[in-house]
Amino acid sequence: MLAFGPGKGSWPGGFMRRVLPFLLCTLVFSNPAEAGQAACSVESQTFDSKDVLCVIPAGGTMQRGFEFIARFSGSHDDTRVSMRPSLDGRPLTCEEGSRNELFGEDGNVSLNCRFAVPAAQQTEARLKVTIRWSHAEYTDYTLEGR
Repeated sequence: MLAFGPGKGSWPGGFMRRVLPFLLCTLVFSNPAEAGQAACSVESQTFDSKDVLCVIPAGGTMQRGFEFIARFSGSHDDTRVSMRPSLDGRPLTCEEGSRNELFGEDGNVSLNCRFAVPAAQQTEARLKVTIRWSHAEYTDYTLEGR
């Protein structure tokens, strides 16, 4: 029979003494900013627009590729969605195959912008994306490394 309770060295006291330090280390060392990952936040929003700012830490000797994705649901024949990205305050031209706007498509839809941050970037890069929609429901955004 298992004994539980204070001083028994089992669940939950003993378990927590062994696991809690591991969990705390995981939280401390998995901070995206510390791991060189981009951190995004919403700067402003209205009922039909959102400004997202992503800070991409400097680092590495190789060019780094990213893809920003904005998703929507409930799109139909008069839906219009668009996004306008900029990098470090300058308009960003997305790579070929990216999609910055759409009109009149049905169902769940998304926009995407693929881009690269040069290896020579000595400071953090600031990606700002203005997302606008009409006759659709905005669902979420992600910034993914490629």
